[in-house]
Amino acid sequence: MAEDNLDFTDKIAQWGAQNIKYISIGVLIGVLIPLAWNYNQYLEVEKNLVASELYYKTINIENSDEVIAEATEQILSDHSGSIYEVLTKFMLSKQEFENKNYTLARNYLEQIIDADASDTYNSLASIKIALICMQEKEYESALNNLENVKMKEAFKQILSETKGDIYKHMGDMKKSFKYYNEAIGDSAIDNENLLMKHNSVKN
Repeated sequence: MAEDNLDFTDKIAQWGAQNIKYISIGVLIGVLIPLAWNYNQYLEVEKNLVASELYYKTINIENSDEVIAEATEQILSDHSGSIYEVLTKFMLSKQEFENKNYTLARNYLEQIIDADASDTYNSLASIKIALICMQEKEYESALNNLENVKMKEAFKQILSETKGDIYKHMGDMKKSFKYYNEAIGDSAIDNENLLMKHNSVKN
């Protein structure tokens, strides 16, 4: 029995000697893959920290227009595909909307939808596009964009209120009243502005 064990051990040693190169490569790969993974994670964290700092610069009202513009440009050029690019485009769209540059505001929102970062951001972008369409009196387009919202349950209150606004602009007070009613029912808090809208179309 001892001789058999010794013979078996010799065979393992012989096999190991013949295949030492492959064993070494396997060990090396086993060590390098976790190291590479950890290093890539480290790089990703570092990149996100830089993007986070840049985004903070864009929303810090104490910064000059020049600093904000530079930080915005860096996010769009160096951090494409990140969550901070999406947030920056929402901010840029809001600025253009307030300046009545509706085409550019819509472009930023469409880019967010094309990036498809998440259903939440896509839904918000679709709602904001609907608001732009309403400003441009494109009411059917506004309603179509609201239908594109995937997270209808999560946004049901704002969807109903926005539909109420659209139908009010279209002169359909019956439908406007219906959707304002739904919005009030879905609202978690008393909304004076919504109640005023509701009462304005009440028969």
